[in-house]
Amino acid sequence: MKLAFGTDHAAAEVRNKVKEYFQSAGYEIEDFGFCGDGSCDYPDYAVKVAEAVISKKADRGILICGTGIGMSIAANKMKGIIAAVCWNEDTAKLAVRHNGANVLCLGSRTATLSELCQRIKIFLGTPFEERHLQRIRKIEEIEKQQCQK
Repeated sequence: MKLAFGTDHAAAEVRNKVKEYFQSAGYEIEDFGFCGDGSCDYPDYAVKVAEAVISKKADRGILICGTGIGMSIAANKMKGIIAAVCWNEDTAKLAVRHNGANVLCLGSRTATLSELCQRIKIFLGTPFEERHLQRIRKIEEIEKQQCQK
């Protein structure tokens, strides 16, 4: 599975550790994250990850900022993206199972490294339940209507 991975300055401390953990588990990772000093603008990285998922260059996206909220807001502006902020293992599982999330957003300030990795593992290992497809199609219709305005 290929992952698009993006982080901002708030995730600087966990960035390489998370990436290395999943690379050692066999995931191919394209890293779009910030790797400089100072601060950056998280929407820049959310868009890069979203574009990789939309274009099918990546199977799923992982975004980490301070809380996951900003990355989620930015990624969800992109047509075809369902980005979910997940605060625990259950939300990571249900985001995919019930909502068809293709991008996981996490907060480096709200979780330990171990918790971040566990949520990502659950997100990546959970299949979408087809019984929820009707709801996803309704979301897609909302998206189409907004694009036509």
